[in-house]
Amino acid sequence: GIGGTFQYGYNISIINAPASYIQVFMNTTWLERTGVPLESNVILLLWSFTVSAYPLGGLTGAVVAGPMAIMLGRKMSLLLNNVFVIVAATLSGFSRMAKSFEMIMLSRFFTGVNAGVSMNIQPMYLAESAPKKLRGAVALTSASFTALGLVLGQVVGLRELLGGEESWPFLLASNVVPALIQLTALPWFPESPRYLLIDRGDKESCI
Repeated sequence: GIGGTFQYGYNISIINAPASYIQVFMNTTWLERTGVPLESNVILLLWSFTVSAYPLGGLTGAVVAGPMAIMLGRKMSLLLNNVFVIVAATLSGFSRMAKSFEMIMLSRFFTGVNAGVSMNIQPMYLAESAPKKLRGAVALTSASFTALGLVLGQVVGLRELLGGEESWPFLLASNVVPALIQLTALPWFPESPRYLLIDRGDKESCI
Protein backbone atom coordinates (compact mmCIF):
# COMPACT_ATOMS: atom_id res chain seq x y z
CA GLY A 1 0.00 0.00 0.00
CA ILE A 2 2.88 2.42 0.67
CA GLY A 3 3.66 2.66 -3.04
CA GLY A 4 0.06 2.19 -4.13
CA THR A 5 -3.04 3.94 -2.81
CA PHE A 6 -0.89 5.83 -0.29
CA GLN A 7 0.48 7.80 -3.26
CA TYR A 8 -3.03 8.75 -4.33
CA GLY A 9 -3.88 10.34 -0.99
CA TYR A 10 -0.43 11.83 -0.47
CA ASN A 11 -0.29 13.54 -3.85
CA ILE A 12 -3.76 15.04 -3.42
CA SER A 13 -2.59 16.67 -0.17
CA ILE A 14 0.88 17.97 -0.97
CA ILE A 15 -0.20 20.32 -3.76
CA ASN A 16 -2.32 22.45 -1.41
CA ALA A 17 0.37 23.93 0.86
CA PRO A 18 2.68 25.44 -1.80
CA ALA A 19 -0.13 26.75 -4.05
CA SER A 20 0.65 30.44 -3.51
CA TYR A 21 4.41 29.88 -3.86
CA ILE A 22 4.00 28.02 -7.14
CA GLN A 23 1.77 30.78 -8.52
CA VAL A 24 4.44 33.36 -7.60
CA PHE A 25 7.03 31.11 -9.26
CA MET A 26 4.93 31.02 -12.44
CA ASN A 27 4.66 34.79 -12.54
CA THR A 28 8.36 35.33 -11.79
CA THR A 29 9.42 32.80 -14.43
CA TRP A 30 7.22 34.39 -17.07
CA LEU A 31 8.51 37.86 -16.15
CA GLU A 32 12.11 36.69 -16.59
CA ARG A 33 11.29 35.12 -19.97
CA THR A 34 9.28 37.92 -21.52
CA GLY A 35 9.77 41.00 -19.33
CA VAL A 36 6.00 41.20 -18.84
CA PRO A 37 4.22 39.91 -15.69
CA LEU A 38 1.22 37.63 -15.96
CA GLU A 39 -2.26 38.89 -15.22
CA SER A 40 -3.99 37.36 -12.21
CA ASN A 41 -6.58 35.53 -14.33
CA VAL A 42 -3.78 33.99 -16.46
CA ILE A 43 -1.96 32.83 -13.33
CA LEU A 44 -5.21 31.28 -12.12
CA LEU A 45 -5.63 29.55 -15.50
CA LEU A 46 -2.08 28.13 -15.37
CA TRP A 47 -2.67 26.96 -11.81
CA SER A 48 -5.92 25.30 -12.92
CA PHE A 49 -4.00 23.43 -15.64
CA THR A 50 -1.47 22.30 -13.03
CA VAL A 51 -4.15 20.99 -10.69
CA SER A 52 -6.19 19.43 -13.52
CA ALA A 53 -3.18 17.51 -14.83
CA TYR A 54 -3.42 15.16 -11.84
CA PRO A 55 -6.95 13.77 -12.49
CA LEU A 56 -6.23 13.74 -16.23
CA GLY A 57 -3.22 11.53 -15.52
CA GLY A 58 -5.39 9.47 -13.20
CA LEU A 59 -7.86 8.83 -16.02
CA THR A 60 -5.00 7.77 -18.30
CA GLY A 61 -3.62 5.46 -15.61
CA ALA A 62 -7.03 3.92 -14.99
CA VAL A 63 -7.44 3.17 -18.72
CA VAL A 64 -4.05 1.44 -19.06
CA ALA A 65 -4.28 -0.39 -15.71
CA GLY A 66 -6.38 -3.26 -17.06
CA PRO A 67 -4.12 -4.18 -19.99
CA MET A 68 -1.05 -3.75 -17.75
CA ALA A 69 -2.44 -6.14 -15.13
CA ILE A 70 -3.08 -8.82 -17.76
CA MET A 71 0.07 -8.42 -19.84
CA LEU A 72 2.63 -7.81 -17.08
CA GLY A 73 0.96 -9.26 -14.01
CA ARG A 74 -0.21 -7.48 -10.88
CA LYS A 75 3.12 -7.32 -9.09
CA MET A 76 5.20 -6.26 -12.10
CA SER A 77 2.62 -3.58 -12.97
CA LEU A 78 2.90 -2.10 -9.49
CA LEU A 79 6.70 -2.17 -9.70
CA LEU A 80 6.79 -0.47 -13.11
CA ASN A 81 4.20 2.03 -11.93
CA ASN A 82 6.84 3.55 -9.65
CA VAL A 83 8.71 4.76 -12.73
CA PHE A 84 5.98 7.38 -13.27
CA VAL A 85 6.51 8.74 -9.76
CA ILE A 86 10.31 8.79 -10.10
CA VAL A 87 10.00 10.77 -13.35
CA ALA A 88 7.43 13.09 -11.71
CA ALA A 89 9.63 13.67 -8.65
CA THR A 90 12.61 14.48 -10.86
CA LEU A 91 10.60 17.00 -12.89
CA SER A 92 9.09 18.79 -9.90
CA GLY A 93 12.28 18.66 -7.85
CA PHE A 94 14.29 20.44 -10.54
CA SER A 95 11.53 22.73 -11.83
CA ARG A 96 12.67 25.82 -9.91
CA MET A 97 16.30 25.23 -10.85
CA ALA A 98 15.29 24.90 -14.51
CA LYS A 99 12.92 27.90 -14.18
CA SER A 100 10.11 25.92 -15.79
CA PHE A 101 6.59 25.75 -14.36
CA GLU A 102 5.69 23.47 -17.28
CA MET A 103 7.76 20.78 -15.56
CA ILE A 104 5.40 20.95 -12.58
CA MET A 105 2.38 20.43 -14.85
CA LEU A 106 4.01 17.44 -16.52
CA SER A 107 5.04 16.12 -13.11
CA ARG A 108 1.45 16.25 -11.88
CA PHE A 109 0.29 14.37 -14.97
CA PHE A 110 2.76 11.52 -14.37
CA THR A 111 1.82 11.49 -10.69
CA GLY A 112 -1.80 11.09 -11.73
CA VAL A 113 -0.94 8.19 -14.03
CA ASN A 114 0.70 6.47 -11.07
CA ALA A 115 -2.39 7.03 -8.93
CA GLY A 116 -4.74 5.75 -11.63
CA VAL A 117 -2.76 2.53 -12.07
CA SER A 118 -2.27 1.87 -8.36
CA MET A 119 -5.91 2.57 -7.43
CA ASN A 120 -6.97 -0.21 -9.82
CA ILE A 121 -4.20 -2.79 -9.57
CA GLN A 122 -3.35 -2.68 -5.86
CA PRO A 123 -6.84 -3.76 -4.63
CA MET A 124 -6.85 -6.43 -7.35
CA TYR A 125 -3.45 -7.76 -6.27
CA LEU A 126 -4.38 -7.77 -2.58
CA ALA A 127 -7.75 -9.46 -3.07
CA GLU A 128 -6.26 -12.18 -5.29
CA SER A 129 -3.24 -12.84 -3.05
CA ALA A 130 -4.70 -12.72 0.46
CA PRO A 131 -5.74 -15.90 2.32
CA LYS A 132 -9.50 -16.34 2.32
CA LYS A 133 -9.95 -15.62 6.04
CA LEU A 134 -7.92 -12.38 5.78
CA ARG A 135 -9.21 -11.18 2.41
CA GLY A 136 -11.66 -8.61 3.75
CA ALA A 137 -9.16 -7.08 6.18
CA VAL A 138 -6.38 -7.01 3.59
CA ALA A 139 -8.59 -5.44 0.91
CA LEU A 140 -9.58 -2.73 3.41
CA THR A 141 -5.95 -1.58 3.64
CA SER A 142 -6.30 0.12 0.23
CA ALA A 143 -8.64 2.69 1.78
CA SER A 144 -6.53 2.87 4.95
CA PHE A 145 -3.39 3.76 3.01
CA THR A 146 -5.30 6.40 1.02
CA ALA A 147 -6.35 8.05 4.28
CA LEU A 148 -2.83 7.72 5.67
CA GLY A 149 -1.45 9.42 2.55
CA LEU A 150 -3.91 12.30 2.92
CA VAL A 151 -2.95 12.88 6.55
CA LEU A 152 0.79 12.54 6.02
CA GLY A 153 0.65 14.85 3.00
CA GLN A 154 -0.95 17.53 5.18
CA VAL A 155 1.68 17.06 7.89
CA VAL A 156 4.68 17.14 5.53
CA GLY A 157 3.15 20.18 3.84
CA LEU A 158 3.39 22.28 7.00
CA ARG A 159 5.60 25.35 6.62
CA GLU A 160 7.84 24.10 9.43
CA LEU A 161 8.60 20.98 7.39
CA LEU A 162 8.55 21.06 3.56
CA GLY A 163 5.72 23.52 2.89
CA GLY A 164 7.87 26.65 3.07
CA GLU A 165 8.72 29.07 0.29
CA GLU A 166 12.20 27.62 -0.25
CA SER A 167 11.38 23.94 0.23
CA TRP A 168 8.24 23.39 -1.88
CA PRO A 169 10.13 21.63 -4.74
CA PHE A 170 11.30 19.06 -2.17
CA LEU A 171 7.71 18.68 -0.99
CA LEU A 172 6.49 17.88 -4.51
CA ALA A 173 9.43 15.51 -5.02
CA SER A 174 8.95 13.73 -1.67
CA ASN A 175 6.57 11.21 -3.29
CA VAL A 176 9.69 9.41 -4.56
CA VAL A 177 10.27 8.02 -1.04
CA PRO A 178 7.19 5.71 -0.97
CA ALA A 179 8.06 4.63 -4.52
CA LEU A 180 11.58 3.62 -3.48
CA ILE A 181 10.20 1.74 -0.45
CA GLN A 182 7.87 -0.27 -2.69
CA LEU A 183 10.63 -0.92 -5.23
CA THR A 184 12.73 -2.36 -2.40
CA ALA A 185 10.03 -4.45 -0.71
CA LEU A 186 7.62 -5.63 -3.40
CA PRO A 187 10.05 -7.89 -5.33
CA TRP A 188 10.04 -10.19 -2.27
CA PHE A 189 6.27 -10.65 -2.52
CA PRO A 190 4.59 -13.42 -4.59
CA GLU A 191 2.69 -12.83 -7.82
CA SER A 192 -1.11 -13.08 -7.78
CA PRO A 193 -2.17 -16.78 -7.95
CA ARG A 194 -5.19 -15.85 -10.06
CA TYR A 195 -2.98 -14.14 -12.62
CA LEU A 196 -0.60 -17.10 -12.75
CA LEU A 197 -3.41 -19.63 -13.26
CA ILE A 198 -5.93 -17.78 -15.46
CA ASP A 199 -3.82 -15.31 -17.45
CA ARG A 200 -0.57 -17.28 -17.64
CA GLY A 201 -1.91 -20.83 -17.41
CA ASP A 202 0.90 -21.71 -14.99
CA LYS A 203 -0.80 -24.09 -12.55
CA GLU A 204 2.44 -25.13 -10.84
CA SER A 205 3.47 -21.56 -9.99
CA CYS A 206 -0.08 -20.81 -8.86
CA ILE A 207 -0.02 -23.68 -6.38
